[in-house]
Amino acid sequence: MNIVMIYPCQGNMVTFNYGAASVIAMLKKSGHSVMLIMVRDHVKDRDIIRRIEDFKADVIGFSCMSNYWQYVKDLSKKIKSRGRLKDIPIFVGGPHAIVCASSIIESRDIEGFCIGEGEYAFPELVGKIEKGIDFRDTRNFYFNDANGVIRNEMRTLIDDLDELPFPDREVFPEAAFTNYANFTFSRGCPFSCSYCCNSAFHVIFKGKGRMIRHRSAENAIREIEAFLKNHKPRLLSFDDDCFNKNAAWFREFCSKYKERIGIPYTCNTRPELLDAQAAEALKDSGCRKINIGIESGDERLRRTVLNRNMKDEDIERAFRNAREAGLETMSFNMIGIPGDTRETIRKTMEFNKKIRPTYSQVSVFYPYAGTPLGELCREKRYIENENSVFNFFRGSSVLRLPGLSKKEIEDLFIRFDIEVNHGGEDFARLYRKRKMRNALLSVYGRMPSFLKNIMRLIKRRAVLN
Repeated sequence: MNIVMIYPCQGNMVTFNYGAASVIAMLKKSGHSVMLIMVRDHVKDRDIIRRIEDFKADVIGFSCMSNYWQYVKDLSKKIKSRGRLKDIPIFVGGPHAIVCASSIIESRDIEGFCIGEGEYAFPELVGKIEKGIDFRDTRNFYFNDANGVIRNEMRTLIDDLDELPFPDREVFPEAAFTNYANFTFSRGCPFSCSYCCNSAFHVIFKGKGRMIRHRSAENAIREIEAFLKNHKPRLLSFDDDCFNKNAAWFREFCSKYKERIGIPYTCNTRPELLDAQAAEALKDSGCRKINIGIESGDERLRRTVLNRNMKDEDIERAFRNAREAGLETMSFNMIGIPGDTRETIRKTMEFNKKIRPTYSQVSVFYPYAGTPLGELCREKRYIENENSVFNFFRGSSVLRLPGLSKKEIEDLFIRFDIEVNHGGEDFARLYRKRKMRNALLSVYGRMPSFLKNIMRLIKRRAVLN
């Protein structure tokens, strides 16, 4: 069968989707043809529909995070409004379908949600469609039905990740790997940050098997080796939530990586996990940069709102260990959190200056549905606009918070980057430049499609001239 997988990623810096790629690999293993459509900022709905028609799709699947859910509903409606496509079943997987399974009732254009891991469930469903038999008993799926929602049993989690084929990268454009080739070798996180989908996964998958699972270090190395036969990236990125959460696996991987790969890489960890020994092991194996989440420089806010039970000195120690081992560092920070004020955000800025990361990344908090903090925002009626694609890195918030306005969040977002990453030098000029850029992006986002097309055409001609 011909399967179209649609991956909305407007405004997203990461373009390779591990979950979708893994499911695509299993679909191909089952003998199906798969086309991936990556929806970037410039991709038009009518072009997506044309590609679906040209491919003669039998089934459509979306990989969806909650900040793209409204877009997925809108596009599904447009697809089904085309006479030739109205009978093609549409299914949604990814974090949104798992943590917000009940939202399936919001769109009658969508046949089903994959409410768990999709590697075995989706090929089984597609196989039933191919045979012309009823697919609505497929485990790991909820289905829209004339009488309501059919809620099937959830499968146990895949225990041995080595039994899966390597994620399929052939369907992704080469540009997705040139500068940022990312890999994921594990599933699950031992922590339960209130803003993260992992906190919801701990509840949803309880009793369904081991939450934290690793592919073997050998299997991980073999995937990298297979990838390097066809690609020449300057840097690899390992996107596991906490790369060194399993000490034995981490030691084995570092040893094999140093011996057989050797390309510089970057990865993520928690402050509690980065002692001096771990930092030295990372550096010795070829790690160039370690990303560490601070999120808020206010210890009380971290503990009581974000459920990140770490002290300031734990974070300071982690960055010091990384620096002494010769690693570059990046701090992850969020602003616009419930409970944030100008003072707490200023505290986060000053804390970054104190710990001196090589780079600081700041994003605006988004209330993911199904997470504890996302649900709190709904209960408090903080959410003002969920019906548009959200970009974490433009300074705008979907929340109306008491004591902190949207304009203040935008202002502090710009100040954060200038003060922390640029040392406050030439502040006035950089501030005006960022304000103007954000204003133009906001205007551009509201433009009708035909005006955007005219602007892109003008830009192309300018480049050619």
